[in-house]
Amino acid sequence: MRFLVGIAMTVATALPSPALAAGTMGSGNGSGGQAGGTITAGVQFGSPPAAKGKTDTKGCTWWPAGELQTFESLMVTEKMVNGIKYIMFYRSCPTSGLAYWVPQIPAVRLGANAADAVRQRLPSPRVGSAPPADRVVVRVGMWLWTNPAQYQPVSVTAWVPTTTGIVWATTTATPIRLVFVSGEPGASPMSCQGPGRQWLPQYGDELESSCMYTYQHSSEITASDVFDATLSIVWSVRWTSNVGAGGSLGEYTTSTNQPITVNEIQAIVGG
Repeated sequence: MRFLVGIAMTVATALPSPALAAGTMGSGNGSGGQAGGTITAGVQFGSPPAAKGKTDTKGCTWWPAGELQTFESLMVTEKMVNGIKYIMFYRSCPTSGLAYWVPQIPAVRLGANAADAVRQRLPSPRVGSAPPADRVVVRVGMWLWTNPAQYQPVSVTAWVPTTTGIVWATTTATPIRLVFVSGEPGASPMSCQGPGRQWLPQYGDELESSCMYTYQHSSEITASDVFDATLSIVWSVRWTSNVGAGGSLGEYTTSTNQPITVNEIQAIVGG
């Protein structure tokens, strides 16, 4: 009880007045700030609190402002903006406390927000090849790979506090294959499972890779004397939530363009 009384006294000074609370609503995206004269907060990212009243990763708790206000200081704590219900929450942190408007959006919307954040974090593959991209040889297999550290799942969790607890959704992008588009006329894209294997000198020239492409033409057939190749990582994107909802969000591709110079040097075959 002593804790709640202390919070209520703080809220009375930190929450905006009823006039401000009824002001123009901002976009509600981001971690918080001033918009249209009203303190706003949108979807939060990162590890959510374990439950209502528990701390988030910054040591802050989120309480519905309507539960904390006193009879002497009544104010608007709910509103509808563009069909979305917003509830005012008091965010109490170790060194500060502010009121925020929080959109009460469903888990599927959180999953989409997390997916947007995931896509921004997905790396474009670093292109590794042997022979090097500027010294490829006609009819000699070229090893292809990317940095294994880039070929790892990427996850983002989005969450919002509600009057009954936390709703969160986690979206994960998982790499499922490499795709190499050689730029050679008439050639089909080549797929590889995994990030490919980096060639090392001790492997010699006879060992083959499971991710290997063999050019059949010199790049001199092009106007630029190079083939415009592309190496891509294809990601499978899925989301889950703490309310039982989830599912597939399809595939997403990140790509890197790589000019390939192919020389007309015939491989020597021993007899």
